[in-house]
Amino acid sequence: MYRHLAADGPPRTPEQFAARMMTAVFSPAATEDEAKAFLRRFEEFPQIDAVFVDQPWVAIAKEILDPLGISVGVEAAYPVGNTSTEAKVAAIDEGIRCGATEIDIGGHFAAIKSGDFDVVLEDARAMMDAAGDRIRVMVLPETAILTHDELLRTLEVYAAGGVRGLKTSSGYGWNTLPEDVILIRRACGDAFQIDVSGGIRSLEDATACFEAGADKIHTSAIFHIVDAARRRLA
Repeated sequence: MYRHLAADGPPRTPEQFAARMMTAVFSPAATEDEAKAFLRRFEEFPQIDAVFVDQPWVAIAKEILDPLGISVGVEAAYPVGNTSTEAKVAAIDEGIRCGATEIDIGGHFAAIKSGDFDVVLEDARAMMDAAGDRIRVMVLPETAILTHDELLRTLEVYAAGGVRGLKTSSGYGWNTLPEDVILIRRACGDAFQIDVSGGIRSLEDATACFEAGADKIHTSAIFHIVDAARRRLA
């Protein structure tokens, strides 16, 4: 379920670029009609990787996006992961029931910042056990709020707990730098799929993260960036 793409380098065509991009419909103020209108815009663009929606909208999103070959994802424990492990497991179970392809979950930041890595390990193992091979789980270490030592220890524990996918940030005020991706790749090689989120606003931002070793990029500026890729990479 996890595919390491960074070894192929940055995408070279608009289609390759779009295939490694993701976005979300998270606004609590959005109506169902507004969500549908947003999702239908992807009919006019090269096929992107995935769109994340609130769990009640998964069925609607799948109806629109499945024919386009676009996956549907959900999130849990945002913007920080300090909900209980039981709540995260329940969210994974619900994501599977809804038919989502992927669920992105905040890491246990209180335990990480407190140095309680036994708790971090238990949290990771429980999530991965709950997911099995039924849904892809991307765990968020929030690279911007961790020191290098904290991040490296977290990566070590996640690997031991069976985590195979990382999403760098929730994007709620914390940005990811290309240097964060470089650090993870140098420390862990191909142990993790790395999806970048937080602060990616332009084609240049996205390209810098791909060059640093990112597999996929999650951005709210999806239409702007994919349009720029179509113009410059055609």
